[in-house]
Amino acid sequence: MKKNIWAAVLAALLLCACGNSSENAETTQAEASSVIAESTETASCVTSETITVQKETSAEAAETVSTAAVTSETTAESSQTETSSESISEPEPPVSEIITETEYSELLSTESISETETVSETAVITTLSAVSKEKAPVVVPKIKTGNFSGEKMLENDLAAVDISSADAGVIKITYKGKGSKVKVRITKDEAIYDYSLDPEGTVFPLQSGSGTYNVKVLENVSGKTYAIVLDKDFKASVDELSPYLLPTQYINFADGDKCVYKAAELCAGKSGNIEKASAMFQYITENITYDKELAASVKSGYVPDPDSTLERGKGICFDYASLFASMCRSQGIPAKLVMGYVRGDVYHAWNEIYTSETGWITVDLFLDSKGWNLLDPTFYASASDKAGVSEYIGAGSDYSAVYYY
Repeated sequence: MKKNIWAAVLAALLLCACGNSSENAETTQAEASSVIAESTETASCVTSETITVQKETSAEAAETVSTAAVTSETTAESSQTETSSESISEPEPPVSEIITETEYSELLSTESISETETVSETAVITTLSAVSKEKAPVVVPKIKTGNFSGEKMLENDLAAVDISSADAGVIKITYKGKGSKVKVRITKDEAIYDYSLDPEGTVFPLQSGSGTYNVKVLENVSGKTYAIVLDKDFKASVDELSPYLLPTQYINFADGDKCVYKAAELCAGKSGNIEKASAMFQYITENITYDKELAASVKSGYVPDPDSTLERGKGICFDYASLFASMCRSQGIPAKLVMGYVRGDVYHAWNEIYTSETGWITVDLFLDSKGWNLLDPTFYASASDKAGVSEYIGAGSDYSAVYYY
């Protein structure tokens, strides 16, 4: 279908899936703005704090972060839902002997069966019922995380950065001071990522490849003023895929989580990343609906919780992207949560997955290249015309990525 036609269709879809920017004009941010500064950008889709596209020169950016205090728009702390640890029952064991209903009827009508050989109707019905429910064994993998051993630390009296797993693409930061609002800024070259920090410790990705990184921990002084309490450089040799296989702040999953079990259940008996990703993508887009109430009321500092999204059966596009990335990573499929713009002005979240194969994700959506491929679970779930939206997603020309997580 021609792109100009789909631009009009997408406009209507965006209003349904992401909200109307004129009605939802509250300034919000994805905790990764290009500068810690007050912004007038309006994000009409997914947000946790307003993202500002990097428009400064590298010299201006350097000047911004070199001062002893910087300013930030921050209206609320992140409020991540506590992960449930409720167990899920294991699937039924496989049946050792299978007979058809016709064979069962013939067996019951056979006169040669002696009293001692009489077949219990209840037992056979139970067997047939078990056969109909038989599934491939669910193998729940051990979740790989960063090894934060404390062997390599950057710290002072107020903050600590564990870089023991920096080469794996993740670091863990903790705050030891008394400030109620704390920020983290991670930079490499011209790439700048800002986050809110949970004082007990948060894992952050190093998504800018190998090289020298700078990490700053900033403590709120008053109003929008933040003082730098830790400023350190470190080097990391980061593989392209490593940061996108481990749990981090926005893609937060762990052993025992329901999203991890659901991913294992959906992927049982599947082979290859395309087939597994297809099963998870279709489950999410068929079972998670867009939460218009949350979209209208979401506050600054919002952090998605994959288990909560799965249990509630609804979420905003930040939630869709976080859940899909968490499930993929738990199955060893490299996955990114991407934030940026669609149609030039609508702030949105979607995914990219890495595969060494090509193939169908749905009957409409085909990944035709090896490597990173764009997937948008929110748009696909919200669309009535799946084929048309699949064509739009597959083209990818209207998607403009700003941040990768």
